[in-house]
Amino acid sequence: MIFLAFIIIPIIEISIFITIGSNIGILNTIAIILTTAFVGIFLVRRQGIKLLFDAQQNLSQGVMPTEEIKGGIFLLVSGLLLITPGFFTDCIGFSIFLKPVQNLIATQAKKYFNSRIRY
Repeated sequence: MIFLAFIIIPIIEISIFITIGSNIGILNTIAIILTTAFVGIFLVRRQGIKLLFDAQQNLSQGVMPTEEIKGGIFLLVSGLLLITPGFFTDCIGFSIFLKPVQNLIATQAKKYFNSRIRY
């Protein structure tokens, strides 16, 4: 499955690069890619600092920061996708950055792993 992703995602990215580059030009395409990377880095950094402070606050109150840990995992994945050059990975990265998408993925992952556990 992961092997297929390493083959399919670059093919999708190259196709999108060629399509967009031929429509708006190579310099505009590169500018958009760099802009989305910088915006992504800014958003991930800002959200990461907020998660860190929220986790510290919860720990000081004796509460396990489970939501912050979950958010940190999604933030890491989102950040990696946003700094990876490409439009497809940027779309996925920005969508994973959104809380409703994180909740959907977490719910689906929980269902998947619960179905794999044998009592």
